[in-house]
Amino acid sequence: MSQVELLDKLEIRITPETVLKLQGYSDKRAPSDSIRNIVARQVEAAMALAKPQAIYREVEIRSIEDSVVKLENDMAFQVGKRIAHWWQGSKAVAIAVCTVGSAIEEQVKALSRKGEHLAALTLDTAGSLALGSALDQVHRFTCERATRAGIRVGPALNPGYAEWPITDQQLLFQIMPAEQIGVRLNEQCMMMPKQSAVLCAGLGV
Repeated sequence: MSQVELLDKLEIRITPETVLKLQGYSDKRAPSDSIRNIVARQVEAAMALAKPQAIYREVEIRSIEDSVVKLENDMAFQVGKRIAHWWQGSKAVAIAVCTVGSAIEEQVKALSRKGEHLAALTLDTAGSLALGSALDQVHRFTCERATRAGIRVGPALNPGYAEWPITDQQLLFQIMPAEQIGVRLNEQCMMMPKQSAVLCAGLGV
């Protein structure tokens, strides 16, 4: 099992145009100037409030049998047959916990309390895009490292995808000290802050 690495040089890249597209606007259905202004302000707010960081480590895979991936520390992920098939041939799994922090989430709640529901929804969308941008960079980091080592990287997955139960997040958090970046699990195995995510990718597929 490799040492945990802190990735704290992640840069958020989101645009008002992406948010508007997610809200259903297009060339055929153009937003009003007031909507554009709200979106621009909330994207700017998300960029300012986001504190993207991640922790990363690689864990050796001992075996992949049927629907179970067994790791070097005798931990077993019940990933399901599809993911087990996708990871066949993997020698290790790269695991990352990523977050953009709690400030965006707190500001969304503040806007909602003031009745600024459109601004709150827009900021929440921008926050999700900020997390996606950070995750893209973490996956790129994984791929670039693997390329230098001459190995391939499988698809980026996480508990809750396909047949992989979300309760396996509890196992992940046993080997990933997520408290280093302010992330914890609640009783439903959901990450807090809300705009946090896990990324797992097979190495050597």
